[in-house]
Amino acid sequence: MSDRTISASTLSKLDIGLGWQPGSAAEVLNGGDPTAKPANEGSRATKGPDFVPVGVPVLVELLAVSQDIEEAAARHREVIELADLSDRLANALHPMYGEYVTGLFEANRREHGVLSPVFAVFGRLLDEPNDSSDEGEREERAYRRWLAGRDQNLTEEQRDRFERRYEGGAE
Repeated sequence: MSDRTISASTLSKLDIGLGWQPGSAAEVLNGGDPTAKPANEGSRATKGPDFVPVGVPVLVELLAVSQDIEEAAARHREVIELADLSDRLANALHPMYGEYVTGLFEANRREHGVLSPVFAVFGRLLDEPNDSSDEGEREERAYRRWLAGRDQNLTEEQRDRFERRYEGGAE
């Protein structure tokens, strides 16, 4: 199996495109076999929206559950499946809250040495290792850290790019 992560959205699209039961692409990825949909199933269904709005309270609760699972996985290291599920949940939640948190950080950027209290609320996210295999996600995490004034070993080119991005969005 590859070290690359395949999103749930991509797996779902594979299931739909290949006419498999939901979850079959994930099963194949894990070495199993797909389950085909019955011939009459799905012929009347239409594709739903690609976007589901999620309110901040729901997102906060999902993040709290994710953290609880992560802590349980740390306490029970012998249960590899729990650690894997914790990682999968965290990876699934990153895109959901990432865009929101970036916008929030841009609106509350460090000004004149004063850091907004909003950064304390999301400090745990800033402390996570920036080791995503996705280049775009790594860039986004680095940008959020830059917005929070976190000392990182950014190149001058990255700092310039982040400054241009921030200034472009602040208009």
